Amino acid sequence: MEAAIRLGFGGIALDVGGVLYYDEPFELAWLQGTFNRMSAADPGITLAAFVELVERFYRRDGSVDVWNGSTAADRSWTSVRRGWRELAQEIPGARRAVRELARQVPTVVVANQPAECVAVLDDWGLTEVLRGIFLDSLEGVAKPDPGLLDLGRARLGRQPAEMLMVGNRVDHDVRPALALGCGAAFVRGDSAYQVPPGVHRDIVAAYERLRKVRTAPPPEDSVVMIVSSLADLVDRFARTEPTAPAQRAPGASERGARAHVGAPGGDTRSGRP
Repeated sequence: MEAAIRLGFGGIALDVGGVLYYDEPFELAWLQGTFNRMSAADPGITLAAFVELVERFYRRDGSVDVWNGSTAADRSWTSVRRGWRELAQEIPGARRAVRELARQVPTVVVANQPAECVAVLDDWGLTEVLRGIFLDSLEGVAKPDPGLLDLGRARLGRQPAEMLMVGNRVDHDVRPALALGCGAAFVRGDSAYQVPPGVHRDIVAAYERLRKVRTAPPPEDSVVMIVSSLADLVDRFARTEPTAPAQRAPGASERGARAHVGAPGGDTRSGRP
């Protein structure tokens, strides 16, 4: 299975949260900030009541929007976006893995992330090796719509069967990839992140419990490759038949990801959970 994937793709699309950096610090900071603002405006809102709302929101995939659409949630998300670079925590080995993948195969980022994600990738020296960055907040289309992945595929000039999508969610990454006719690799991930200062342990506990459901892996016998991290994926590839460094697709830019980073939209909730 590993060798078949290794020799069969001509382009890679990477998710960001759960693949390059941890999602948890951003979402936990957002949840705590939302509670702080809601309880300040209405002291009757207890932590227990807020945690229950959070659990309902995550379990129903966003259909319960009582607090998520509130001014408190919007302002908290704005605050998180301002501190995005400081909150970003690299998943061990991710930067090295991206550089190694991009050296061998044309690679793009395809993710539901706010525009601030680009600054982190730039700080980490990754925009210079990526062929494009396609974010829902910049493109106007979001996962699970396969259209976002298809933008990255078109950028590389590859057929769907030549593409490998690497992500950490079945609903947002695996299913859209398979629907488009691409291969998929699922990153199981870990919990080695640092909790942002000031986040209550009850919020952390509820969030981690719910996140395990949202990021549950596909069945072991599926056609999807399951790895522990992006670095693990690279290591597995290194144990298969070697290939020459990636050749540029026709029309591909010599300037890395800066050749395609979409224009920021005006949605203050862009890239939000």
